[in-house]
Amino acid sequence: MVEETCEILVSGIVQGIGYRPFVYNLAKELGINGFVKNLGDAGVQIIAQAEKQILQKFIDLLKERKPKLCAYESIEIEWIKESQNYLTFEIAKSSSQQKGVGFSYLPPDISICDECLNELDSDERRRSDYPFNSCVDCGPRYTVIEKLPYDRPHTVMTDFPFCSECENDYTNSNDRRFHAQTTCCVDCGPSYFLYSSENKEIKFSDQTELIKFVAHEIEKGKIIAIKGIGGTHLACSTLRDTVLLKLREAKGQRKYKPFAIMVKDVDSIFAFAKITEEEKKQITSFRKPIVLLQRNDTYYLSEWVAPGLHNVGVMLPYAGIHYMLLREMKEPTVVMTSANPSNYPMFIENEEIKEKLPYVDYFLLHNRRIYQRNDDSVIRINKIGENRSLKFLRRSRGWVPEPLLSHIDIGNQTLLGIGAEMHLIPSLMKGSKIIPTQHIGTVTLLETYEYMLEAIEHYLSLYSTNIESIAYDMHPQYLTSTNITEIASRFNVDEYHSFQHHEAHIASVALEHKIDPEEKILGIAIDGTGYGRDGTIWGGEIFKGPVYDLKRVGHLEQYSLPGGDLAVKYPLRSLMSLLSLDHSKNEVVDIVTPLANYLPRKMEEVEFVATQLEKGDFPKGFLTTSTGRFLDAVSTLLNICGVQTYEGEPAIRLEGLSLSEKNNSELPKLKIPYSRNNEIYTLEVSKILPDLIELKNKHKKNILGLATQKALGESFGGIVNEIGSSTGIEKILISGGVSVNEVIVDSIVKETISMNKTVYTNEKVSPGDGGVSVGQLYLLALKQKGFL
Repeated sequence: MVEETCEILVSGIVQGIGYRPFVYNLAKELGINGFVKNLGDAGVQIIAQAEKQILQKFIDLLKERKPKLCAYESIEIEWIKESQNYLTFEIAKSSSQQKGVGFSYLPPDISICDECLNELDSDERRRSDYPFNSCVDCGPRYTVIEKLPYDRPHTVMTDFPFCSECENDYTNSNDRRFHAQTTCCVDCGPSYFLYSSENKEIKFSDQTELIKFVAHEIEKGKIIAIKGIGGTHLACSTLRDTVLLKLREAKGQRKYKPFAIMVKDVDSIFAFAKITEEEKKQITSFRKPIVLLQRNDTYYLSEWVAPGLHNVGVMLPYAGIHYMLLREMKEPTVVMTSANPSNYPMFIENEEIKEKLPYVDYFLLHNRRIYQRNDDSVIRINKIGENRSLKFLRRSRGWVPEPLLSHIDIGNQTLLGIGAEMHLIPSLMKGSKIIPTQHIGTVTLLETYEYMLEAIEHYLSLYSTNIESIAYDMHPQYLTSTNITEIASRFNVDEYHSFQHHEAHIASVALEHKIDPEEKILGIAIDGTGYGRDGTIWGGEIFKGPVYDLKRVGHLEQYSLPGGDLAVKYPLRSLMSLLSLDHSKNEVVDIVTPLANYLPRKMEEVEFVATQLEKGDFPKGFLTTSTGRFLDAVSTLLNICGVQTYEGEPAIRLEGLSLSEKNNSELPKLKIPYSRNNEIYTLEVSKILPDLIELKNKHKKNILGLATQKALGESFGGIVNEIGSSTGIEKILISGGVSVNEVIVDSIVKETISMNKTVYTNEKVSPGDGGVSVGQLYLLALKQKGFL
């Protein structure tokens, strides 16, 4: 039989997941000669030489047996005339010269696999109880890569040369560490070291004894800083109120903000929380995110883990150090919260960790560099109608730097979407791929601003590309907006465009679901704040039109925010503003007097705010249609939460308390009326407040909270039904931070489904401000295509 040669170009998730070793072993199995190599952005190239029917089988098996983390975008096959006869099959040296259109796929950091976990518990000397154990199927990826192609010399593992045995593992095609770039062992790899609060190293005979000591100290009530894969955690007991209160006080702005916890295994979760099959699927996946789970009736952890909430953030061990630690503890749960203060970049340098955490009892640090910070991802699973929907509260470790695929292709240019200000995640777009960075945080500090720029620079370096145009938020006071000329200069960009915040939210949904840009849709954007086109603060908006030309056709009724940001921290101020729309000054004061203790100056402040409201004449920046602030006001009125100690707290606690009654069919029937004037709908949210005041003594607060949120969803649903009926528009897109609220979105869906409307929400990026950059990029891409 005559041998033939084919060239196979593969793109997709094919780097960093053992793809080349897979191809090598398959070729050897079939007796094929040639080579496989990485091509940087162009993916992976395979030259295969054999009889044609064998090559055809090879191509089929590439698809059938692909590694579990592999995802093909395309497989291009060309039969070529090759003068060279290959005598064997090999993994060739990677090439970074050939560039593809769009970004190459890189895998995210992958949680430790079962085989590596089994080795931790084995008698195998080199990897028994070795916390950095990994193989071709698991271990850090994004946090250790310095540049492409993904080869060991291009990672931080270049600091740890192979011992002879690890080199044998790496070059043995029958070993699961064959070409696994993070391969190492106790003889040649990184190690953990323990330091006291006085910065003195505490010596141990081996890593096992070190971990046992740390585990016992946690159970005794100590706080331990643990350097991990993409940052540093603070670990402490989930049972001891004293240490949790100490940690809250030490972290400053953490009076009530919940801590995430790590749990030894799924079985241990049932002792304190409910978990559905979909939640179990996510929490046990290779991504190992923090999943928000509802508490159950046997919840036994300290109330100070997640004070005042119905749920708790839970994750499973994703690194060897986590597994070893929990294995040595009697209690199967441990607090694992970020060590950095709110809005600061994560601590990754050992000296910085010791210097900036003076309240920590011990520092468990390793000597492997973290090249890129990467915080834990946070998700929740909402039941919307008959479906369960994944919602990102934070998209980072386990997902970054996986791309999103757009239905718009911009060719070889590169665009940057910066995002807004809070929960910032910038994104790059090239070809039809959009790659969000890791979670940066709220960019109000110069340290976080610089971290944002460094993350963007890393992407540009990683993918060897340059930005040609930038999309940013039109808010005139965001640091990302006031510094846009500086940002553009830093990246040598001449062109930058601002986009309205809520229109970008809706655009992010349109991109996710690949909705035709020419198709008219209805958009509902519900959040806490976003700069509106009229200079006021929007946050409860209804739009109509194609995504590139959305018109505002509805919104919550406008009310003032007395004191601006003070009304966010003390939502009684917003409540008084809403009440003042239909009540006199004296009536407002009488209604809120029982709630005056929520304000720092109590009745004196009530009187002052009431006088402000009576005078009126607030500047535009103090006028709002915010859904978030309305929910905060309701939370305060119902005496659920009247002071915001972390972002969204009053509304979050309102929803949490209400979910316990979600299936209650005997709710008081509350309504939020809406009106229409000059083609603009207004949701008259203040009209529900008198009903709540009247019913406060007749119903429990969770019942009234649920009824209010349902009424809000039904009112939004009623408006889009009316607009849809008159225009024929059938698709409804919902986004914004408040759209993680299960009750409201479920009510919109149930209200619209009877009118044959289809509702789309964010599931691949955060519906909050973490997804804004994706919407900005989509709008910028459409502008480049001539739609805007």
